[in-house]
Amino acid sequence: MSINRVIINSSPLIVLLKSQQAKLIPQLFTEILVPLGVFEEVTTKDDVASTQLPSISWIEIVEVNTIAPEVAAWDLGKWRYLLCEMLCER
Repeated sequence: MSINRVIINSSPLIVLLKSQQAKLIPQLFTEILVPLGVFEEVTTKDDVASTQLPSISWIEIVEVNTIAPEVAAWDLGKWRYLLCEMLCER
């Protein structure tokens, strides 16, 4: 079973951008979602990742405004809640 849609967090984005390996992501997945909070976290730094990320055409920046109570009850941490909620919406 292949995975076509992924939600990527800041750590893998930063590591892959800094190592010049970000091109691997669209080779593996067709739809790459970046939560707005993750985008902001990566682009507020003064480094290679922050300058490269805004110009990448294969990402889709998505905003998540609410967290379902069922998901919040899992106590996973803020960004994990947002990612789970985003998956439920799509």
